[in-house]
Amino acid sequence: RTWTLESSGINAEYGQHYYITNNLSIEDGIKNEKMSKSGSKDVAGVELKKLRNKKLTSTEFMQVWFHYDKDKSGYLEYVEFSQFMKDLFLKKDCTDITPEQVEKYTAEVIHLMDTYDENRDGRFEMNELAKALKIEENYLNKIINKKSIKDKHIQKILSHYNSNVDETIEGPELHAFVGDIARYLGLKLSLSVIEAGETTVKDTVGTDTIDKTAIKSLLSENNIRKLKESFKG
Repeated sequence: RTWTLESSGINAEYGQHYYITNNLSIEDGIKNEKMSKSGSKDVAGVELKKLRNKKLTSTEFMQVWFHYDKDKSGYLEYVEFSQFMKDLFLKKDCTDITPEQVEKYTAEVIHLMDTYDENRDGRFEMNELAKALKIEENYLNKIINKKSIKDKHIQKILSHYNSNVDETIEGPELHAFVGDIARYLGLKLSLSVIEAGETTVKDTVGTDTIDKTAIKSLLSENNIRKLKESFKG
């Protein structure tokens, strides 16, 4: 039995359009690539349980995004999103998939696309996936809005974003930090915002190394005003 959206018994006109226009049934999508038999309990370095419960830090979200946006297009296209969903719900050998698993996978794909693909283009933008995975409340809101940002607040920021305890923010950590600055400024998350924001942040503090000194400089009242102007163009 071929498990298309129609045969799965799930009535979702948009979901049907999404898969049919890509000439792929659900079974095709699942069997397109073989799953790992390793039994790993994480996806893109993020604990599988946290992903399934949709409760991520902004750093974990960026790990997921940049892991699956292979071509760095700023979107999760069908193949990329399909791989993410397979890793999330079908972390086992593809030859041992039951109809029940396929139906659960199908239902969740349709639900996410139908609920969060706001412009109905059949792919996920960064901001849309962030809503779907329900990333944490912006951590920087708690600190930037304080009347006085002290050294202890800077240390808390570093500890929050720095997952490998090397006293600098880089890679997905920096993506998350810049993304949270953008969110604080009222911008939607997107690859272009992250890339431009990282350049602005480094130019503002005059270094590529984002450590406690750089963070303190960056969050000064004067530099926050500069960031607002630069981020919002």
